Amino acid sequence: MHTNIQFLTWVFFDNTDELLNLSTKEVIKLEPQVAQLLRLFIYSNGELLAREAISEHIWPNIIVEDNSLYQLLTKLRRLLNDNPKQPKAIKTIPKKGYQFIARTDVYTLQETPLISKKNKLLTQSQWWKWATIPVVIVCSSAIAFYSKNTIKTPKPTYELSDLSYDLGLEYNVDAHKTKDLIAYIKNFNNLVFSNKQGMVLNTIKFPSRIHHPSWHHELDLITFWQYYQDQCILHVYKSSGQAIHRAKGQKCTRSRASSWLSSTQLTINVAHGAHFKPFHYDFNTGKALALPITLNAGDTFQHSIKAWQGKTYYLITSTDHSSKLITLDGTVHMQWAHPISLLSFDPKQQSIITNNSDKHHTLVATTRDGHQHIIANAVQGMFTDLSIDLAGDIYTAVETWQVNIRDKDGLPIFSTTSIDYLPVSNPLGETAFMSKRSGVCEVYLHADDQIKQLSYNQGYDYVKHIEWQPKLNLLLTNRDKNVLLYDRQGKVSQFSPEQVSTITQLGWHTNERVWIYDTHTLSTYTLTGQRLKEVALQVDALIYDNQNAQWLVFDNYTLYKVNSLANLSTHENWTLIHRFSQQQYNQLRNFKLRDNTLYWLSSWSAKDYIWQLPLEETSISLIKSDELIWHYDIAKDNSLNIAKMEAIEGDIKKLTRLVTPQ
Repeated sequence: MHTNIQFLTWVFFDNTDELLNLSTKEVIKLEPQVAQLLRLFIYSNGELLAREAISEHIWPNIIVEDNSLYQLLTKLRRLLNDNPKQPKAIKTIPKKGYQFIARTDVYTLQETPLISKKNKLLTQSQWWKWATIPVVIVCSSAIAFYSKNTIKTPKPTYELSDLSYDLGLEYNVDAHKTKDLIAYIKNFNNLVFSNKQGMVLNTIKFPSRIHHPSWHHELDLITFWQYYQDQCILHVYKSSGQAIHRAKGQKCTRSRASSWLSSTQLTINVAHGAHFKPFHYDFNTGKALALPITLNAGDTFQHSIKAWQGKTYYLITSTDHSSKLITLDGTVHMQWAHPISLLSFDPKQQSIITNNSDKHHTLVATTRDGHQHIIANAVQGMFTDLSIDLAGDIYTAVETWQVNIRDKDGLPIFSTTSIDYLPVSNPLGETAFMSKRSGVCEVYLHADDQIKQLSYNQGYDYVKHIEWQPKLNLLLTNRDKNVLLYDRQGKVSQFSPEQVSTITQLGWHTNERVWIYDTHTLSTYTLTGQRLKEVALQVDALIYDNQNAQWLVFDNYTLYKVNSLANLSTHENWTLIHRFSQQQYNQLRNFKLRDNTLYWLSSWSAKDYIWQLPLEETSISLIKSDELIWHYDIAKDNSLNIAKMEAIEGDIKKLTRLVTPQ
């Protein structure tokens, strides 16, 4: 039942988390936790709400910073134009909490009063039960596919239960197909074995981060990856903790779950660089042989699974963000109109279980003939893993987290509820950044204590770069293969560069020219998209130093400076600045130049490091290291701001199959 709530000059649409301003007719899409807070106030019947009660409701069983509620409340007040000194909606009761003082009218879509003025509004306990009803969120780009393949009433049905519920992070669960065993990762370094009722049987601690356990379908054997320095190491263990095999480490950036082919052979999935590749691995020889998958132009390999008749199938993503499941001969066995990031084979239903187009909030079963039905919805958090045993029971991890941009004092600058990242500040103190507040990747500007949304897009195109113009009038960004320019009001223009490959880096060459690099070619363009110059170049990374009018080139663990675009093609004209250690150089990215000082981010044993190098000196300083640093920024006063994943909670859930399909 859809519910509308009117108060003051606002209407809150409960089913869509949208807020209508009756004065301006503007509709605002609220962030999930802002909507939660507004609902809590609306249904409180004007009762005093203590800070502790609100925090427990918004972040149940999660430890958050003391400032988190203040930031969320400030955001809601700004949306409502509610002055805390002269409140019309939310009143602060000093040292006690907050009270919603606006009169509300609540109606269903049929204009029947849901709650009359003579009746008491929902109590907090009633509201909590009501709020935890699962909600299905479907992105628009999947409509065309689902219109042909109607999502029916879920069959079979499932009962949800918790297998782990301690504070901390449990994830990467895999269930044994036939034995009463599951395995999962806890707090990055611990491999936990338990039975399928959640009773812990054994825990093995490793000195560095481990990932993606995968059981043999019959034997008590499990394989998983360990990130050590710049390598991925494949292990095979028994549930007792006995080590069976340790592969020679191979240089990689990421790994995914393996598929067992026999008791000594696997299909493994690793990435060295931007894209994953599948390999056939044999324990006896210790050799990994690349698999010859047939890919069309722009296709990228994502994952491999064992499915029908025990065959191996490969998940591919195309340039239009659609997904398909193929075999080694190139035959397409299943297609989706949206990106797939989670998938598992259900042997009981003979179907593929995936995430929906909302990425992680909904699980959907797809049969070979294309019929679909919803399996489950995440009440709170996101599904991040999938595993299914022969009984058809589903094991999954549900995680919640925040990505906060924090200043030098550790205080959140923008948000404690959205996924904010790629911050880039200018000398005026303005910060542009990317955010997934609206469900897609958008560009925002933070200036004068206000946040303004600059871009409005639909679909799955991601923004991976952003840079201020030297004279600070424009922002340069990308959206997949397109280049976009924004001023402080919104998008000014965009163009598609002539490079065929994906953009890996871009920046300002002058105030009127931009440069774009795609790992093979460096080109300069006018702001209207006219290509001016092109240089063939294959290096690890590069940036342009506008202050000193020189290129900084990263290649083979060495930093060079080059004084002109023409000299980039001739290595003899490069001047050596510094040689890096492996730790300083591994997966280097996110370069910043401020006051003739270079900053960058690297990873080592899956831990993140931020480094600093004054260009006039030869000494590198480590200024920050931590788990899960997404990005960082150098503020106006040269202090460090961090965009970091925080308040992480993850639990292992079991969806027990209850009904057999008719």
